[in-house]
Amino acid sequence: MLIEFSIENYRSIKDKVTFSMVATNDTSLDGNIIKNALNDDSLLKSAVIYGANASGKTNILLALNFLKMLVLNSHNHQKGQNLVFTPFKLDKKCLERPTKFQIVFTKKEVKYDYMLAFNKERVIEEFLYHYPNNKKALLFERKNDEYKFTIDEKDQGFIAKRTLENVLYLSKSTQENYGKNLPTFEWFRDELQFVGPYQPMLSEEFTINLLNKDKKLKELILKALLEADMGIEDIDAVIKKLENIPDTLPQEIKYFLINAKAPFNQTEIKTFHKGVVFDFFTEESEGTKRMFSLIGPWIDALHNGKILIIDELDVKLHHFLNLFLVNLFHDPTQNKTNAQLIFTTHNTNLLDQDIFRRDQIWFTEKDIETASTKLYSLTEYNPRKDKDIQKGYLAGKYGALPFIKENKIF
Repeated sequence: MLIEFSIENYRSIKDKVTFSMVATNDTSLDGNIIKNALNDDSLLKSAVIYGANASGKTNILLALNFLKMLVLNSHNHQKGQNLVFTPFKLDKKCLERPTKFQIVFTKKEVKYDYMLAFNKERVIEEFLYHYPNNKKALLFERKNDEYKFTIDEKDQGFIAKRTLENVLYLSKSTQENYGKNLPTFEWFRDELQFVGPYQPMLSEEFTINLLNKDKKLKELILKALLEADMGIEDIDAVIKKLENIPDTLPQEIKYFLINAKAPFNQTEIKTFHKGVVFDFFTEESEGTKRMFSLIGPWIDALHNGKILIIDELDVKLHHFLNLFLVNLFHDPTQNKTNAQLIFTTHNTNLLDQDIFRRDQIWFTEKDIETASTKLYSLTEYNPRKDKDIQKGYLAGKYGALPFIKENKIF
């Protein structure tokens, strides 16, 4: 489970921002929290991020996904290969500063704290702590080429000497079968799932693979599509490999596909409505295609207790479908694995204190002077529980709205 994630000097984010899934002492919507996940503290089952276009919502999620891809793939880097480095460009000083990520999470009831700082040429700083029996213990610490270990110094020191300056020690040590760092690597690999609207084919493939590998999961997917009023009774789908990766994908996604040597594929999907075959891409609605791309990762996350990260959940979906998907995470009879959902949206109909607690609602806004992203929670405003949050947001009480000038175009 995710506890918190901090970002500094990445894309539109200049100064450190921290996104937290730790629940406050609010007693409302009991089903929306994972009780006592951190000793006496509880964690949130979901969180939503609002903000104007270009305010940095997506960059919060991209940072989390990019960290995952670095952990999984940096051991493939060749000597001298540049890291994908996208600092805040509107301040020249930031071009010389490292990007910094820090993430705190739990795996099998043990808390972990991992930090990475890097520039284009090298990893500058990296550390990993864990908390067995709730006591902080260092697994490794790195500053440029200087390492500190408190356990297995000989074995870890040997791996450190073989770690290139542009390679994460976490990645290299896992590749070298050092077991004590493996839980962190596995958490990134197995429990963090990202879906963006600009990569629907990747999500469609994920859903297809679930359909084809597990009859039980196929039944759940079809049931969910029927519940969502898609009218689809059955699906037949295959995947064909393609040679080239489209240039339209973001740098970070292309980095993952190239370094993981993951094929970019073409999908063929047939849907069945009352026994009649439809071609998915030419005869189904855009909303049905979007729902299909989401439902595989959704069912997988709920079934396996993953953290699902969705950019622009509302794209091509009716509000009731947004609500249906969110409530699957909040309903303890549907979310039995403590899965978590984090998403961005422009659907203000979800700004309802009958759906979300105040600590589940976040906002991004561009700083007027620096144009950098600010991230803050609704809890900073502490609205009363009977307040209409949607009305207050649209009235500008919480910021995070586009500033539209009244000048005419013509």
